[in-house]
Amino acid sequence: MTKSQSKHQHSALMIFIMGWEVIFLFTLALVMSVFGYFTHSGSNYLAFKQEFVLLLLFLLPILGVLQIRKSQQFERTSAKLGTASKSLIYQESLLRTFIKYFFIRNTLGFLILAMAGPVYGSKKVKATKESLELVICLDISNSMNAKDISKENSRLDISKRALIQLINNLNGEQIGLVLFANSAFVQLPLTSDYPAGKLFIKDVETSMISDQGTSIGEALNVASNMFSEKKVAKGIILVTDGEDHEAGLENVLENLGEESIQLTVLGIGTRQGGLVPKDPQRTEIGYKTDALGKTVLSKLNRELIKDIAQKAGGFAHFSDDEFPDLSPLLTELKTMKRSKIDTLDFDVQQDRYRIPLIVALAMLLGYLIIRTEILTRQKT
Repeated sequence: MTKSQSKHQHSALMIFIMGWEVIFLFTLALVMSVFGYFTHSGSNYLAFKQEFVLLLLFLLPILGVLQIRKSQQFERTSAKLGTASKSLIYQESLLRTFIKYFFIRNTLGFLILAMAGPVYGSKKVKATKESLELVICLDISNSMNAKDISKENSRLDISKRALIQLINNLNGEQIGLVLFANSAFVQLPLTSDYPAGKLFIKDVETSMISDQGTSIGEALNVASNMFSEKKVAKGIILVTDGEDHEAGLENVLENLGEESIQLTVLGIGTRQGGLVPKDPQRTEIGYKTDALGKTVLSKLNRELIKDIAQKAGGFAHFSDDEFPDLSPLLTELKTMKRSKIDTLDFDVQQDRYRIPLIVALAMLLGYLIIRTEILTRQKT
């Protein structure tokens, strides 16, 4: 091959390689445009999970430059030897050189497209979501003003602290709040707005109900009517010192079991008990007395709390700590969530990485076939 012929062959090879780069990038841009990649128009459009990987496509022309330099190096080596065997000439012919480059370059190009994670279109996928509606019944009778756990904080203060801690550990559950003494009312309907829930709890005071006493049955009845008709797990957390002065609790507990409402009771207070101030803001005016004039000593009624939980098929926990440990209670909430689940339909984007991956494998196979044919002809 003369020097002029060699130069002509290298120029043609360069044109082929650079021409294919232009064709590849232009065709890719056209396809991406047709499928809405640039406009994101319509409900379905092409996107890439790892879009930055596409930048590797602009490194592929380097492969073409290396191929041209390799071909030039081969010619210089052949010139020094003064001859070129038939097999070497066949191996480095213009068409064969470009075909090998074509297959190996496109193998890498389509692998890059596959790694970028193309997605297009959507499909319906059935999934399950754990769900729970949770109503908190908080006792705000006067006995909750007793400071038997802490000299600084009343039972109510400690209960509010525990409930805020509880909300901080929730994840997706709906919560509601019922306040009760001798009567009960809904303070917060079921919601997923946790900041609002914590705000309502912080503002709770025993003075919010003038009709004093403790009617746990009334509180549970109001709470059970707050739940939705959805087929989700339902639970009640009752926070009280257990000083119930009302009858008729058994019927309410039976109804909870029939409606599959799970009950957990958190008892706040000590066995020794504490005095109940006449005014929680002005303890200097004294403490409450009974009809005989004796100072009232309010104690945690552990037996009643255990009985309530047992009859409802629930659990009872007790705390005489200024910072209650809610680990057992949180464990039970997780059990509640697993008892029932919602079945939901989700629209998810469909992965299309298999298409460029299959093309890449086909290109690799083509390259291996060409290479095998060249080696076979060299041997013959």
